[in-house]
Amino acid sequence: MAQPKYYIQLSQEERDRIAALYAQQVSRSEIARQLQRNKSTISREIFRNKAPIRNVYGACRAHNKVKDRKQQAGQRPRLKNTTIRRYVIRHLRMEWTPEQIAGRLHRKYPQHRICVESIYQFIYDPEVRRRENFVAVLPRAHRIEESTRSTQDSSKDAYS
Repeated sequence: MAQPKYYIQLSQEERDRIAALYAQQVSRSEIARQLQRNKSTISREIFRNKAPIRNVYGACRAHNKVKDRKQQAGQRPRLKNTTIRRYVIRHLRMEWTPEQIAGRLHRKYPQHRICVESIYQFIYDPEVRRRENFVAVLPRAHRIEESTRSTQDSSKDAYS
C-alpha cells in the first residue's frame, strides 16, 4: 500500500466510514488499511474528534469540529499573558513605542519577554482596534511607506 507523500484532508465520506467501522469495533489499523490511509491519521482523527464522555466517534460532529478549528486557525488571542498585556496597554497609553516597551518589560519582569512584532500585531488586531485605537499613539503610525512612495513618485514627475 503506497502512501502519497502529501497529506489530503479526510472527506465527509471517509469520516462516515471511520464512524461506521469504529462503531463495529474494527481496529484502527484495519480502518486505515480499508481507507488506504496512514494508521496515525485514523488514530489522530478519532482522538481529536470523538465524544469526550462515551468514547463515541460521530462523523458529522467530527466534520463540524474540523471546520471550526480550520476557521479559527491563525486567530490566536494577542498577548494572552495578563501581566504582559496590562504592561503593554499601560505603556502604549503613555505613548511608548513597541520597541521601548519590549526593551523595558524584561527589566521589570525578568521572567517575561515579548517580541516587538507581537506588540505591533496586538496594536493592529481588529478586535483590539475596536476597543481602543493604539495606532494613533504610535510615533509615525506606520505611514512612512506611503509618504516615501508619494515623494518618489512626485520626484520622477519633476524630471520627466
